[in-house]
Amino acid sequence: MSRPRALQAAEAPLWLAVLLDYSFSDKNAQKAARLDLLGIAHDATAYPNDIPNWRLAELLLRWAEQYVPGEDWKRLQARVRKRRSQ
Repeated sequence: MSRPRALQAAEAPLWLAVLLDYSFSDKNAQKAARLDLLGIAHDATAYPNDIPNWRLAELLLRWAEQYVPGEDWKRLQARVRKRRSQ
């Protein structure tokens, strides 16, 4: 059984960047998925004091559970680890 998906609140802005990159580079991504993620990104950047990182992490995790397949999730985790170490 695979581990449940999780995002740390402190890494939510990093995950936002990775997920945006993923959604616009994946040719199979649904338009609705992109629009949902753009809505989250807009709110997080336009109203940063209204959306704390823990809430952003919840929103991103919910989006990822709905639109990111398991094998893609593993690749995205590797991207986050790589960006974290830079």
